Amino acid sequence: MAAHLVGDDASPLHVALVESRPAMAEGVAYSTRHGEHLLNVRAAGMSALDDSPGDFVRFLRTLPEYAAEDPAAIGARFMPRRDYARYLGDLLDSRPGQARLRRIAGAAEDVVPVAGGFEVELASGERLHARAVVLAIGNRPARLPRLEGDADAGVAAIEAWDYPAVAAIAPDADVCILGAGLSMVDVVLTLRANGHRGRITSLSRRGLLPLPHAAPAPPADVDLAGLLAMDLAARVRAMRALAAREQAQGRPWQAVLDALRPHVQALWTSLDDAGQRRFLRHVVRHWDVHRHRIAPEIARQLDEATASGQLERLAGRLLAVGPGPRMTIVWRPRGGADVARFEADVLVNALGMDQRIEGGAGLLARLCTRGLLRPGPHRIGAATAGEGVPLGADGRPVVGLWTLGALRVGDLWESIAMPELRGQAQRVAAAVRAHLDAAG
Repeated sequence: MAAHLVGDDASPLHVALVESRPAMAEGVAYSTRHGEHLLNVRAAGMSALDDSPGDFVRFLRTLPEYAAEDPAAIGARFMPRRDYARYLGDLLDSRPGQARLRRIAGAAEDVVPVAGGFEVELASGERLHARAVVLAIGNRPARLPRLEGDADAGVAAIEAWDYPAVAAIAPDADVCILGAGLSMVDVVLTLRANGHRGRITSLSRRGLLPLPHAAPAPPADVDLAGLLAMDLAARVRAMRALAAREQAQGRPWQAVLDALRPHVQALWTSLDDAGQRRFLRHVVRHWDVHRHRIAPEIARQLDEATASGQLERLAGRLLAVGPGPRMTIVWRPRGGADVARFEADVLVNALGMDQRIEGGAGLLARLCTRGLLRPGPHRIGAATAGEGVPLGADGRPVVGLWTLGALRVGDLWESIAMPELRGQAQRVAAAVRAHLDAAG
């Protein structure tokens, strides 16, 4: 967003970029310093600019460690996420209009409507007056599940996104990871890179791991119009049949997802409310492990850890965590009535991103209280209109305020991957400019 807003000298804007994390242009995913944490998309698909698809590969070739490599070979690789942080930083630093960009290291605590725009209150006590505000907050870690009774009292967990804390886990510790998605994968990779010797147990509702990417192949031939006309159950049956057809003809099932990838928002918005609810209740985890895939080399590491007995995946519901130097994890296996237990030295919250904006404290909660935000469909994300204009408590668009990415998941579902983020950022920047031009 900042790169687009300051990148046009013909229509200059003064932009304040407020970031509470230690470094700009990193966010959660790219702030890792660990080389084992790879992008989940090949480098060729990770440009931050819609109109320059090879931009990330171009940047990598400016780095000494990749300068001698063939661009096609670089584009086919799953690069370390820390390299992507360097790319985003370079993208921002290289834009014209740097003199009009103010970088503020701190947290925004409130946004208050005032005459001519908004007043942004910072944790430092400073107040910024802005004619327009964009909420580009990225992903927030999911909260721990509510346990039975007061069983969650005093439970201390390491956040999977706290990379230094995960790296500091003792090699002999028995570790319980809540969740089995991409965040859990990060934790296991770091533990293995550190020569971990203790037991690693992943506990999640379904026990499903992200599946690997296949070798690049042409997208499958999919009748999109036919799928859009189906209800959810028919779509699931059709997609399974398509995947089976591809495999029967010696092609990867992943080609079906690749064909549907540009149309996920259409698939989501074409479902009625009941169909979306059924998806969230019954299908979402199966969708996630097929859609949000991992690099083949990472999948091999997980297979090795499982085959050796170091990594165990449990499917069930966490009931309680007993305190003590060694915690007792109480859980109920999926589909069963009995209660089971095991012990662990460390508990890690790897439940992914928080999709709720209500409750708790912080900026989003205050904006809900002010009536500037309200929950999106199914109470996930924020309700938005057009190019990401939030709908207030009264259901009307909040003029001069925009958002993008994770806060739009309820409306769009597919809203956190690079193709969506880069397109949204460009369109929101254009909308901000048009709004300010119209206001004079």
